[in-house]
Amino acid sequence: MDVKFVAFESLGTRSMCTLIETGDVTVLIDPSMACTTRSGLPPHPIEYEVILRKRAEVLSVVDQVDVVVTSHYHYDHLSPPEKELVHTLSTRRYTDIVYSGKILCSKDPKVKVSRNQAERGRSFRRIYSHRAKKFILADGKTLKFGRTTIRFSHALWHGKEGSIQGSVMGTCVDDGDKVVVHSADVQLLNRGCVDWMRSTSADLAIVAGPPLFSRERAGEAERALSIQLLRHLLDGVDQVVVDHHLLRSPDWREYLLEADPQGRAVCAAQKIGQEVLNYEVQRRALYSKEPVEGEFHTELSRGKLPERLRSLVYELGLEDVYKEAL
Repeated sequence: MDVKFVAFESLGTRSMCTLIETGDVTVLIDPSMACTTRSGLPPHPIEYEVILRKRAEVLSVVDQVDVVVTSHYHYDHLSPPEKELVHTLSTRRYTDIVYSGKILCSKDPKVKVSRNQAERGRSFRRIYSHRAKKFILADGKTLKFGRTTIRFSHALWHGKEGSIQGSVMGTCVDDGDKVVVHSADVQLLNRGCVDWMRSTSADLAIVAGPPLFSRERAGEAERALSIQLLRHLLDGVDQVVVDHHLLRSPDWREYLLEADPQGRAVCAAQKIGQEVLNYEVQRRALYSKEPVEGEFHTELSRGKLPERLRSLVYELGLEDVYKEAL
């Protein structure tokens, strides 16, 4: 089994996009990326450049993909099926390429989701159920491809139990030799998500950590709970990649070392030996080092790519994907 960490917070953008390839099937989980305002500042152009590069990376492998998983309907996990440049740099052409002709395994939008996510889920199903090779509301289901089994969780809370964000769907891929479990946005804040991940007997767990950057969402009590649950997860899993929300906190390293001094809990960049690029935490420093003219964000809000991003689109060969924004 080959596991590729395509786009993660520690790799420069809000995402948990993962490619898992076995001898029988190739699975792409949550092929979207996003950015948003932080510290009173909109995303720096460097952050948009990362999104473009990561979308190009997805497009470079999508022909090999058999199954595309949507864990839930936040736009850093599901690419919006329309031109949206301010937060995601998504276009309809991108989503048509990524989601058409595949087996789509998606979170059931009728089960424990917010109203906003429910509408996005229904819209996604309306658009792509006829374009997909097969469209499956996959909560609790199991698929078999040769020796490989893909199991999906029932609804797991998006953060604390009873969260207004609703729930997400976890994915477990087992090729008979190795087991990998992927749980987006559970934040290690409820026992149910950890119990499900442990039940898979995974060799590797990929999970969103707690949003310590927000005291309202994760204060001292939530921090202590998440450390307890991460240790509980490590009791049943060889290694855990903890990323996403956690990497928006400047003390993410201290958190991981406190939870696991032995170093079995790492972020995605550490796992693959790359530099940690949690740009959202560095937003003020990025602006200080390289100020940004207001016209950059004005053009994005008008549905057009600024020159800096247009140049990268041509460099990456994405003209067809972004032709309406050039």
